[in-house]
Amino acid sequence: MVRYDEPMTPSLPWLSVSVLAVALALNGCSDAGDGAQGSIGGDAGAAADGGGNGGPTDGASADTGVPSPSSVPTDPIAYEKNKPFTLGSATTSYVYVPASYDDTHQTPTTLLVWLHGCGGYASGDIYTVSPGKAQSWISLAVGGQEGNCWDMTSDPPRVLAALADLKTHFNIAPKRVVLGGYSSGGDLSYRIAFYNASLFAGIVVENTSPFRDTGSKQADSLAAASWKFNIVHLAHLQDDTYPIAGVRTETEALKAAGFPLVRVEVDGGHYDDPGAMENGHAVPGTNADLVTYLLPKLDAGWTAP
Repeated sequence: MVRYDEPMTPSLPWLSVSVLAVALALNGCSDAGDGAQGSIGGDAGAAADGGGNGGPTDGASADTGVPSPSSVPTDPIAYEKNKPFTLGSATTSYVYVPASYDDTHQTPTTLLVWLHGCGGYASGDIYTVSPGKAQSWISLAVGGQEGNCWDMTSDPPRVLAALADLKTHFNIAPKRVVLGGYSSGGDLSYRIAFYNASLFAGIVVENTSPFRDTGSKQADSLAAASWKFNIVHLAHLQDDTYPIAGVRTETEALKAAGFPLVRVEVDGGHYDDPGAMENGHAVPGTNADLVTYLLPKLDAGWTAP
């Protein structure tokens, strides 16, 4: 079962479930201890500081970062295409550079900044969000909370610093940066995007909610956004961590506020392995749905103002 609240472009043929064979297994932190490496991680989505607080105290308020008019990197580094590698910075983030990237660094490239869920690992998620083949974007899976949940107060600067660091090494199109995440990572994606909207063309998120666990009240988040960025929100109908009723209410509030949001609803729990039974039938799994419904938006031509 698949429901869209708006028409959506069908998934590209190369974005198949077979991509997931190269990724490490995804595990829920509540069901599998601290989660296996390579997992997106199943989590309760709650930040360390909880939800429903006031505006941010992380120094990331009101669009502190403005894209540079030039995207040619100032500090190019050696790298190998089509193979994840780490950046030698304070936060161990993982990067995937596709075959299509211009080695002369003269061609601006779309970037996906991805945030894992509780119990998840950037070192594993980098494979899931980097299917290769016809991939047109660079993937950055932000580290610093391997096996843990994200903190809505202390982690926004960590993510923004990882983004800024990557821009010094590769030609990232300033207006074509997309932020994304699963569960706790989706919470943080919403939090960062609202308060730093000028940095992002849009967000792609799975099994999360726009306001509930972001540490920012709905009114504060909406008021903070400097523009109505693009959103694709993937929700699973049997998700008991983010029940669909609450997700619908919060995403509808975003639409009412003028955000171009597409909500995709499919059968599935908060986390499913491929072939898990939900609503009386086998489902593709949490990773497979991410690949099918979210990653195609990296080629949708989104741009920030």
